[in-house]
Amino acid sequence: MAEIKVLIEGVHRKNKKFEVSSTVTLIKSDKNIIVDTGSFLDEQKIIDGLAGENLQPKDIDIVFLTHLHIDHTRNTNIFSNAVLYVKHSEAGTIWDINDITSIGVELENLEIAEDVKIILTPGHFPYHASVVVKTKKGIIVIAGDAVQSEETLGRIPYPQWNDEKYLENQKKILKIADYIIPGHGKMFKVDKK
Repeated sequence: MAEIKVLIEGVHRKNKKFEVSSTVTLIKSDKNIIVDTGSFLDEQKIIDGLAGENLQPKDIDIVFLTHLHIDHTRNTNIFSNAVLYVKHSEAGTIWDINDITSIGVELENLEIAEDVKIILTPGHFPYHASVVVKTKKGIIVIAGDAVQSEETLGRIPYPQWNDEKYLENQKKILKIADYIIPGHGKMFKVDKK
């Protein structure tokens, strides 16, 4: 079964200054996968987090971006050996970062590694996808901004691309997940009551 390590817990808050960064998650399966690559100040944190797992950016096989907002994509360039999976239009794309070749692919239910598959979760953004991972702990969904945080679950924290689809896909995730890793907050256990 796959293993998951949150390298950076995402934030989205406005205090004296606006702080925003996505959660950056490492999946260890038959391939090493990074889900979302964080914001401007996260590069060294990612490198340090990988070092704690005896990995370097060059050891990552796949980078999966839940969507193309800059707080989720800024450090994609450090993973020079990875293949990039992203939904950027009606079709998904697998993009080889090294030689800039790409192929179109249907991402819904696509298994990208052992015990790791993609589901489409539009709402926050028209081209949004999440990652479903089978682990010893149970099913973990790395939701990106389909679930921004546990506190925003079931409500619309601010206008989304499509509010109805946003809430619909949260329900889809809740049916699948034992745990959710949100785009901007701590992993939490799903209450199945």
